[in-house]
Amino acid sequence: MRHLLLLLIALQVACDRGVSVTYRVSMAPAEADSISQLGVVISDAVAQQHAMAAQGATDGCSLGSYYRQVGGGGDWLDFCVAREASAAVKFHIEAWRTGAWGSQGDALRLALRDTLLTQFGARVTEAP
Repeated sequence: MRHLLLLLIALQVACDRGVSVTYRVSMAPAEADSISQLGVVISDAVAQQHAMAAQGATDGCSLGSYYRQVGGGGDWLDFCVAREASAAVKFHIEAWRTGAWGSQGDALRLALRDTLLTQFGARVTEAP
């Protein structure tokens, strides 16, 4: 019975992979430190506005990571900020176990996008 439960959970996670978006802010090498620092300030502010818990830097999220559980069914949001070797800062948001952005994920995604576009303009690119 326990193996069946684990199998069902694994199937649900595999089928409900979620949605994600990535924003990149390109920079010249001379700007790398200042844009990275500003990226941390922006991500901290946006995450705090959306009641996300800061988890600090990790291997994949060198500038910071944030987490928030949403809804009652075990769905959650991940927000990762990393400096990339390609002279960019990457902001990545994932809404797990859902096939579409919920209201909280959508609000986070749009707030980050609008803030980045206001601050950096044409340097911002978006990928689904």
